[in-house]
Amino acid sequence: MTQDILQTIPLFAKLPADEQAELATLLQSKKYPANRPVFWLGEQGDDFYIVRHGQVVVSCLDETGKEVVLGKLGGGQFFGEISLLDGGPRTATVRTSVDSELLVLNRDEFLQFLGRHPDAAIYMLGILGQRQRETNQKLRGIRNVNEAVAERRTRWHAIAERIASISASQWFVVLNLFFFVAWVVINIILQHLPGRTPFDAPPAFGTLGFLVTIEALFISLFVLISQSQQSERDRIRADLDYQVNLKAHQEVMQLHRKVDQLAAQMRETIPETAQAVEEASS
Repeated sequence: MTQDILQTIPLFAKLPADEQAELATLLQSKKYPANRPVFWLGEQGDDFYIVRHGQVVVSCLDETGKEVVLGKLGGGQFFGEISLLDGGPRTATVRTSVDSELLVLNRDEFLQFLGRHPDAAIYMLGILGQRQRETNQKLRGIRNVNEAVAERRTRWHAIAERIASISASQWFVVLNLFFFVAWVVINIILQHLPGRTPFDAPPAFGTLGFLVTIEALFISLFVLISQSQQSERDRIRADLDYQVNLKAHQEVMQLHRKVDQLAAQMRETIPETAQAVEEASS
């Protein structure tokens, strides 16, 4: 059963059956109740975990101290591979969301395994390099922020933004100026023509004043709606940018550290093989 789980993990999936069987004997089962931390961000660690049953939540803190959930891992998924390679501090906090059973691989035993099977170390190095390439491809394919903003915009918001944009144009100003001047001139002329009554008697021009007030009221409302939507767009854009940067930082740093630390372990345990790999890669 444990060996079957190893076959679903990319780091170990293509190892020979005998090596998978040997690695399976190194795994220890641990049970955790719901909402129990497995380890904390920054905590020193040297164990690798596989979720056999249950679910765990991976999270970290942003610059404001708010918890950001990076992912949820279920049966067959794994975590803690960075500390398995370098024995350094944890890069995230992991806690169970339900009663869970985890399989634990100790770092010292894993390094001894690599010393006995140098081909496994070379294979894992290739898998980590492949995962870094996949991460770079995902980052290149990140969705345009403007598309996400456009999906949330309603027809009413589009109309309000269009009206606000038109009211801010120079042609709208020129048209209003022409209209007001024509209104005033026509009413003054009608006032001086015998037998004619102006439709908006000067010098008060009450109707014109009423129209200007109504126009100013509606334009200010549309401008406020447009500004509100702009604030919402900025918030969405900032949130998406933050999520993208956070994921990119986490993924790239993890993959770089995995590759660097595995290469360092290879130099320590199998210097001849590591040198051949470095010469081939160069």
